[in-house]
Amino acid sequence: MIVSGGNDPDRLFAAVVRADDGKVLAKATGRGTEQYRRVMFDLAPHIGERVYVEVVDRGTGGWGHINVDDVNVPVHRE
Repeated sequence: MIVSGGNDPDRLFAAVVRADDGKVLAKATGRGTEQYRRVMFDLAPHIGERVYVEVVDRGTGGWGHINVDDVNVPVHRE
């Protein structure tokens, strides 16, 4: 995925969450810029688990937003 926007990992982030128990497995926040950056998570330990992407925007004031785009799940076949 690509992420930009405010830098606040507690209130502004995109997360991969395990569906069964709601545990956040990985998350990313912006860096205080509108320039997108690519974020990749190694979720190999969670193969076979159901997960979802959650975008959280609880920010207020300047830079109180997050932008997320281009969410992909690459599949590598042997």
